[in-house]
Amino acid sequence: MPWQPEATLRQRVVPAVAAVIVVGAFIYALLPFTFAGRVECSGALGGSEPAPDTPAGIIVGNPDLACADTGGRRLVNAAVVGGAALVLGLAGAFLPSDPPSDEESGDVLAGEPTDGQRHGHGGGQER
Repeated sequence: MPWQPEATLRQRVVPAVAAVIVVGAFIYALLPFTFAGRVECSGALGGSEPAPDTPAGIIVGNPDLACADTGGRRLVNAAVVGGAALVLGLAGAFLPSDPPSDEESGDVLAGEPTDGQRHGHGGGQER
């Protein structure tokens, strides 16, 4: 477990990196953004409202809808990245500290051949 002193470096680093990514995704959703190079919008978590002095036009269309659509996409992107980082961070925290040996895992392909077994044999019966 990551909170125990015998946790490996990998079990400590993977959740820390995942936490940084989750915080970054949250900040990404909070930051204001510019739509189409002209429309200043507030952050996605703040409602994605356009700046008060934004004119409606042919290129941008309705700035309220443009900011809301783009803000919604930013929110979905942040949620997907944050969720994936959270899952991977939890998986990294609970990784086994030592990989099992071949005898313990029952991996017969990784071990050395025992009596009567040869590599390269097709697995059929002896002729």
